[in-house]
Amino acid sequence: MIGSAAALVAHLGFLLVSPFPDRPGDTQLVVALRDRPTLEHFDPELIRYWRTGADRRGHPAEVSRATPLPIDSEFSWGKVDLIDRFGIQNEFVTLGGRLQADQAAPGTTVAILRTPGPILRMGGHSQDVDRVALELGAFFGRIMVPIDFEPGVEQAVSAAAPLDRYAAFVAFEHARYAAHRAMRDEQPRTAAVLAAEASRLSEKEPVAWQAGQLLLVRIGLDGPRPS
Repeated sequence: MIGSAAALVAHLGFLLVSPFPDRPGDTQLVVALRDRPTLEHFDPELIRYWRTGADRRGHPAEVSRATPLPIDSEFSWGKVDLIDRFGIQNEFVTLGGRLQADQAAPGTTVAILRTPGPILRMGGHSQDVDRVALELGAFFGRIMVPIDFEPGVEQAVSAAAPLDRYAAFVAFEHARYAAHRAMRDEQPRTAAVLAAEASRLSEKEPVAWQAGQLLLVRIGLDGPRPS
């Protein structure tokens, strides 16, 4: 797997391989960390992300060229930052998945972040902002309120499967857009993506869809949707 992924970033620092929003399927962010920058593309030297600890809470984590290999672990919901030697970043948001990394060639570590939901671009040095990425970032902000004030909420969110968390996000945002015509008129393509994903998840992933609904109840986001 690392070998085939390395071929994707032979002349790149990273590549997001995503079917979203055109069709369902796994998303993977492939990152090459090299001892020497290629100067051909963005040259990341550090991956910052979130992991779930034994306490079921989120903890910041990093992968660099100095990180012991191989790596095969989970990553949690939140931001993923790719940072180069100048401190310049490309930013992503995700609902969690699996991280694998290993040496692909002398002086080169290749990491793969894979998830059954989307990994969305939040902007940065060499990329635009994906549709619904801002909504996902705002959803994380809404989650932080009960996490800060209600015991057990962060553990419940962290214990959920990535697809369940994605279903909770889609259900919340789809209902929010459905409740506010002005939002639908202002962002019709975003509303259409959310409606299509809500329909797909409820029909094709009913277990995750139900789990997402229950997660919204647990974190107190099952009431009236704010505009």
